[in-house]
Amino acid sequence: MAKIQSNHFYLKFTKLFLSSLTGCLITLTMVVENADGQIPNDSGPSPDTEDTIPETTPPPTLGPLDAPQGYSPPQYDSDNSRQFNLYRLDTGDSVSVNVRQFPEFSFSGLIDPEGFIRVPFLGKLPLAGLTLEEVESKISYELGQQFLREEPEVIASFSGFRAADVTVLGEVVRPGYYQFTPGTPLTAIIQQVGGSTPRADLRSIIIRRKLVDGTVLEESVDIYSPLVAGGKLPDFRLQGGDAIIVSKLQAGQDRGYDRVFISRTSLTQPTIVVRVIAPTNPIGISLRNLTLNNGSTYLDALSALPAEIPLITKEEVTLMRFDPEQGKIITQTLNRIKAVENQDIAQFMPLQDNDVIIISRTIYGKILQGFRIITQPIRDIFGFNSFIFGIANSIDRFNRNNN
Repeated sequence: MAKIQSNHFYLKFTKLFLSSLTGCLITLTMVVENADGQIPNDSGPSPDTEDTIPETTPPPTLGPLDAPQGYSPPQYDSDNSRQFNLYRLDTGDSVSVNVRQFPEFSFSGLIDPEGFIRVPFLGKLPLAGLTLEEVESKISYELGQQFLREEPEVIASFSGFRAADVTVLGEVVRPGYYQFTPGTPLTAIIQQVGGSTPRADLRSIIIRRKLVDGTVLEESVDIYSPLVAGGKLPDFRLQGGDAIIVSKLQAGQDRGYDRVFISRTSLTQPTIVVRVIAPTNPIGISLRNLTLNNGSTYLDALSALPAEIPLITKEEVTLMRFDPEQGKIITQTLNRIKAVENQDIAQFMPLQDNDVIIISRTIYGKILQGFRIITQPIRDIFGFNSFIFGIANSIDRFNRNNN
């Protein structure tokens, strides 16, 4: 009798599930592109399954502001990268100038929007793009040429700094245009924009700075190596107008890069959202959104589930993920018993934001059927999420109709 009820349950659910997906998801503009209509899997079989999540090697970072593939700017060094260590004046900076033995020529002022500052007797002088040392030389030369027999000794100092308007691009959670206090550490900037993504290469953070004369300075800052070694981070001096680009891991360059270690630092997005589709007692299905710490594994996700969701020990768990680099959905079969009893390293793969865990081979089969009836391909994470939300709607209708 129980077997007949079970078959009746899955038959009824299948009909409702397919009809709901046909009506709700037919307008999706995305799907898994595969000739036989199946979810594409990794080409290389693993010991347990042919559906594996590969070690991806992402392409270069964003559009025209990004370095071409294979391009590597010189490495920043606080001792040798003199141009990047120089602070150059611009609109909003304030300076104080003291002319030794000639106090009547001393002054302090703010650089105006045109890059000029008003100097007693000399009038307006252009100072934008100059360093303090160059300001001293310029004013000393002008005074010596126009009013004094010799160039006087001039000492210039900062009396106020402009805000640092910075563009942050690449593999960060919230790329965009930001304003920071000059001297803000590079690590603090990455944290304030939401952290780096799992695809970031913190060994290559490209800094671009355009000077007043049009010259573009560019160097690469490595914060990964000193972080792993417990050394001192690069003393990079941020300035207004800088562009910061967090690079992606390039093909063949991810060897030796410890993503698990980075995922547990404060430099990555602090939390991720993982969706769990699981059977519930006595007969039902639920979809849960779990907010987990970055670097969590699927075992962490399972332990965070409420008690009413049974953990089926004999069944393997399916992890479903949209891979933007391959442009398709990939899957990985995970086994809780192997992870706990055998300490299988392959079972402790860190989860990523928007991953979907399916705790039932039967439910996974239903989802495959849903993919087969969609007429348009899933091409990005938004389409993948829309499909999962469509499944949630179908589940809700099914549960309401059976209460």
